[in-house]
Amino acid sequence: MFRLSIIWRVDDDVERIEHYTSGGFHPINIGDIFFFARQKYRILHKLGRGAFSTVWLARSRSEQFVALKICSADSDPTHEIDIFERLARHPPVPENVVKLLDHFTLQGPNGTHTVLVHDVLGSLSDAIDTFRPGRKHVRKLCRDITMGLAALHEQGIVHGDLHSGNVGIALPTLNNHSLANLLDHYNQPDATVVLPTKDPENPGALPHYLVSPISVIDYLAEKEKDPPFFDMPLQAQIMDLGNAIIADEQAFPACTPAAVCAPEIMFGRVVHPEESGSPSTRASDVWSLACTIYEIVSGASLFHFASPNNTLLGKMATICGEIPDEWRSYWESQDKLRNMDISPEVAEAEWKLRLSFLIEPGSMPTEDDIKELFAMLRSMLAIDPARRPSAAEVAKHPWFEREGPV
Repeated sequence: MFRLSIIWRVDDDVERIEHYTSGGFHPINIGDIFFFARQKYRILHKLGRGAFSTVWLARSRSEQFVALKICSADSDPTHEIDIFERLARHPPVPENVVKLLDHFTLQGPNGTHTVLVHDVLGSLSDAIDTFRPGRKHVRKLCRDITMGLAALHEQGIVHGDLHSGNVGIALPTLNNHSLANLLDHYNQPDATVVLPTKDPENPGALPHYLVSPISVIDYLAEKEKDPPFFDMPLQAQIMDLGNAIIADEQAFPACTPAAVCAPEIMFGRVVHPEESGSPSTRASDVWSLACTIYEIVSGASLFHFASPNNTLLGKMATICGEIPDEWRSYWESQDKLRNMDISPEVAEAEWKLRLSFLIEPGSMPTEDDIKELFAMLRSMLAIDPARRPSAAEVAKHPWFEREGPV
């Protein structure tokens, strides 16, 4: 197998050069212009990348900033487009779910690529880090995500891949800024020239350079540059519906990351790794939502260094305080699991320990506030999916209505 590398190393936030091959990513250079129907998009900078796409800041013919998600040639984004079109057919489109503005295909040296056009969203983690000193916005952001998930579920859509990386922050004032001012803030792009260590089989498949992504939140959050954005409540939007399914109609295996994956799905991955696995459900989405809210509030993952193994199953049972009947046979066959102390009392002690990590005397959040939050999360983290509340029920929880930051 031909493996390609380049002379200069790049940061971890940049995609691997091996992705630029037949069936892989489309090579993008800043300044590229794409024409589709009566629309024109000019590439300005890079916003990020995922397992099956790169995401770019662009300017439309109407001089609006947009995000172009350029999918790898061997991916199948028609399913994601179908999900967005389903949402559009049943207005109103949820305000806490990103909207599809446009889509088109482009032909390149690595194949045919679908391009999805969205509003530019900021990074949730960047927003939390920027405003964390006063824990501003945290409660509202958690409610926004919950409302967005409830709206998807109401329309029969299971997200299947809900985690903090798939939540963005709306940037309603971005188009008030000039192109020159925005790009001048970032100076020259942080780019690494692509010089392969070996002669590539198809040189045209490679970009001229790899670009590190920018954070638009960094620019807008400077009060002197955008006072309205700095002072207005942040709004979260769920994004990336590529792994979403229509509940009760489709049965694609779940691909939820281990750290936010529901135990009923994770158990199958551990015990039967050779099988395709169970599909996501509304209940598994609620588990992922609880993990995401915990991360936003605490700044740490509920399950650290999670991967499909007995250790994760043990952590899930510990934090829930019980072992499902369906797990018993396997559990008793594993020395590490069989000897674990799993009980409601142990779970209570675990949550009390986590509470102590979040409470600082005389500061926000208060102990009562976190206790109320944990009560909500623990209901969502019931190890039996039938006992979990719906997303719509969670959205009505009184914790979301409390005054002040978390």
